[in-house]
Amino acid sequence: MFRKFSGGQKAGNRAMAGESVWPRDKVVSALENQYGALDQLGEEGPLSVFGVQHNGVNFVIALMESAPGSGKIIELGFLARFVGFEIDAQLVETINRNLHLGVASIEANGDLFLMAGMQPVGSFDAGQFALVLEAWRRDLMITLHGLSSGQASMAAAFPAAKLEAARNFAMNVAPAPTDNKPVDLLASFLGAKNSRELCGDCSGRGKRGFIARECVACDGSGFVKAH
Repeated sequence: MFRKFSGGQKAGNRAMAGESVWPRDKVVSALENQYGALDQLGEEGPLSVFGVQHNGVNFVIALMESAPGSGKIIELGFLARFVGFEIDAQLVETINRNLHLGVASIEANGDLFLMAGMQPVGSFDAGQFALVLEAWRRDLMITLHGLSSGQASMAAAFPAAKLEAARNFAMNVAPAPTDNKPVDLLASFLGAKNSRELCGDCSGRGKRGFIARECVACDGSGFVKAH
């Protein structure tokens, strides 16, 4: 349906080489159906740039035609910029590991750019293009989650975790070694009289194989008696 843009080849050369093209009017119509009104930010030669405001997030969609006014799209690009967030290289690496369509890059001034590019393949299909827009939405969600990870957490959203008494009682401190040997907290949890260990056949999953059949060695429990 599409391939990520790798760059390095001029637009005219790609068109002459027989690359797939999409009708500009159909692409713009699909964007308007998804996001409502588009804010046309400008044109430069075969490049048209549109601004989108969607659920409080701003980003840009760029359309590259095979030639100025041809109405034939040979490249699409997405761009979002995030300013004023606490960002480091580790966070950017974490975000990039989970992105589907785009790539995140931190600039020297601390700004984070989320960018994605693609080249059409085959004839335009509105349903398939909607999947591309959904992939971009997912990348935005992943990026926003990473940027807000210092402000919110899953525990904060769990009602019981908000109670100080519950947080204190549920706390488990790593036990000190006994006779210079580490204490097996899992064995204690399972019961000393019935000491068990992870099943080696299924690595504790209780299932085996591609179709996830129940593991015979542990009867699906994921644990077997300790040797």
